[in-house]
Amino acid sequence: MDSLMDALTNVVGILLLILIVSSLGISAAVKKVVENLPEVTQEELEAMKVSRDKTLKNLQELQITKENTEENLPTEEEQALITAELEEIEKNNQDLADKTADIEEWKRKVDEEEEKKAENEEKVKVADLRNQELAAILAQTPEVEVKAAKEVLMPNPRLADENSRALYIVVKYNKLYFVGDPYDHALKIRDVIDQNFTDLAFTGKAFGSYTYPLRGLKKNDRGGYDPLTEGFNLTRTAEKELANWASITTKFINQAGELQEDRPLLKRMFGNEDRKEFQVHKFRYDMKKLSAFFGDGKFGPKDFRYYIAKGGGDRVKFSLAPREEAGWTPEQFLAPGSEFETICKSASVNRGTLFYYFVAPDSFDAYLQARTKSESFRVPAGWNIWSGEKFEPQAIPARESIRYDLETLPAAEYRKLADAVGPFLVSEVNKMNTNFDKQLNEAVPADLPEGQKADYLKRLREERIEFISRIAQGYSINPFNTVLAVSKASGDEEVRFEIRPPEIPHIRIFQPANLPAAPKPKPDPTKPQPPAKPKAPAGGTKLILD
Repeated sequence: MDSLMDALTNVVGILLLILIVSSLGISAAVKKVVENLPEVTQEELEAMKVSRDKTLKNLQELQITKENTEENLPTEEEQALITAELEEIEKNNQDLADKTADIEEWKRKVDEEEEKKAENEEKVKVADLRNQELAAILAQTPEVEVKAAKEVLMPNPRLADENSRALYIVVKYNKLYFVGDPYDHALKIRDVIDQNFTDLAFTGKAFGSYTYPLRGLKKNDRGGYDPLTEGFNLTRTAEKELANWASITTKFINQAGELQEDRPLLKRMFGNEDRKEFQVHKFRYDMKKLSAFFGDGKFGPKDFRYYIAKGGGDRVKFSLAPREEAGWTPEQFLAPGSEFETICKSASVNRGTLFYYFVAPDSFDAYLQARTKSESFRVPAGWNIWSGEKFEPQAIPARESIRYDLETLPAAEYRKLADAVGPFLVSEVNKMNTNFDKQLNEAVPADLPEGQKADYLKRLREERIEFISRIAQGYSINPFNTVLAVSKASGDEEVRFEIRPPEIPHIRIFQPANLPAAPKPKPDPTKPQPPAKPKAPAGGTKLILD
């Protein structure tokens, strides 16, 4: 502000000096001019007057300008305000100078942004073209049909009653396959195996139990069930028919390990009596023959293939696999009067009957439709997810007994088999007994310490005597006993079921047996006893309904 005031004062001063100088020098100048003026003409004088008038006019204008300038000089307050404004301008100018100092850097960034903008614009063009292509494809795509929502009932898990009868249903390939009662399939397979005894029996020569009993409903003192028995009279005619057995001699030991006197086979079977009750046994089957006979599911009802496999111990179990070309489609099982509707009606009036569904992951929609159908008849049901090709239906509850036609046991075939393997078994037992001590000593390991041999031999001797007297000698006689019992067995008998599906009742496979090779290890008193395994529920497999 001070600089501006100084500048204005200087201007005014200069103007005043000019005015003063002009005022002081005009007269002298005029005089000098007049003196030095040459003579002028009238025209020149007129011109000079005009110049003089102009000069006077300019002088007046300058005087007015001086007066206006003096009048317009700012006051002290205005000077302070102007000074503040100038300082603000100088500060803004400095800020602007700072901001524009790196203008080259800003220009570089602007150039980079311009390049990115160009790239984005190119991408936008490509995306726009792709959107146009997709829009054209979408315009030709048919609209997706939105299916109606399925109503699913909330689950109400509960155990099926122990007396319930489970009818199984498989849902696969988006079809319904009615399995029904697993017992029906188990018994059908049993009958097929029995009908083909000649081709499926174990006929090889190996030491073991060739037969197993059919147990009745009579309980013994041990809480178990005794086998069925049939009486046989050893008449003269029967002796002639059994003449080839007369040459077979048995060399048995008692439970004390003492070798008894040799006895002919018939004498061993009948003692001093002419009549004796023999247990009704069945001959065992060959697992390899069973597997080959049933093959890769070549047998079974119209909707299923049967598969046979080894079960627990000497048992045989079966499984089912639905045939892809069979089964009921939803249109078929939902139709009025369909087979499934008839089954639902029957189940609804038979108390204790329930449906249990095995549902493949690809067929949940068909299951919901079938479940809705069965629930409309108020049939209790449960379900489980099932994957794979084969399944093993469980049975609930366990059946206690079943009628069995003893006349289906092939007496003639049993006689042939007994004649073939019976003498072999007796011979093996005779060797065990006559060579008992020699084989016992040979069983002692060569590296066993001398101080342990006596105890080792004692324990092994006891176990071998137990095996021979209670098990092996019975193995050798049972084929002959079975022939006599079956030759008299007839009619239907109530027999124990013993096992439940998927195992096949009344069917056993041959498993070889051997003398104990070494005594059982002595129990370790410091080793904790394993917990007892829980017993299976008497009512059979527990199914959960929902």
